[in-house]
Amino acid sequence: MSTSAKLAPSAEPDWFALRVKPNTERSLFAALRAHGVETMLPLYPDRRQWSDRIRTIDRPLFPGYLFCRLHSATPLKLVTLPGAIGFVGFGSGPAPIQAIEIQALERILDSGRRLRPLSLLREGQRIRVVSGPLAGLDGHVLRIKDEHCLVVSISILQRSVAVTLDGDAVMPRL
Repeated sequence: MSTSAKLAPSAEPDWFALRVKPNTERSLFAALRAHGVETMLPLYPDRRQWSDRIRTIDRPLFPGYLFCRLHSATPLKLVTLPGAIGFVGFGSGPAPIQAIEIQALERILDSGRRLRPLSLLREGQRIRVVSGPLAGLDGHVLRIKDEHCLVVSISILQRSVAVTLDGDAVMPRL
């Protein structure tokens, strides 16, 4: 990924994903806005529990990324801002995000539905349970509907057990 790559000419501005350092999404969002760049930072409410209280905080839906809408003539000096790493791209330069994907994201954000980030999981993929009473168990995804159904193999009994888990309770197994 090159921070000095030029964008292909385009009449309409394109959306790009900008990689940022951890926990700098908000400050870089404000800096980009101050530079007149149309920027999007999708957030979701996350409930956090401390020993004495429960609090809801807004967290980035895509940690480590901001979305910027830029004209092809706009210099990529944005990556020199504190916290910026570089644009997501392939080969010689930044890769634009299809407008339909940004529109879908905006519709999801405007829907008022409960959002949360999840790892990309596929049916048949091996996973590990990372939270809850089954933490530490391995299995594979049987099917994906509204929730992830985890099949846990119990080798001693030569049987498998299907249990339904929230998607954020599991992570892909390498």
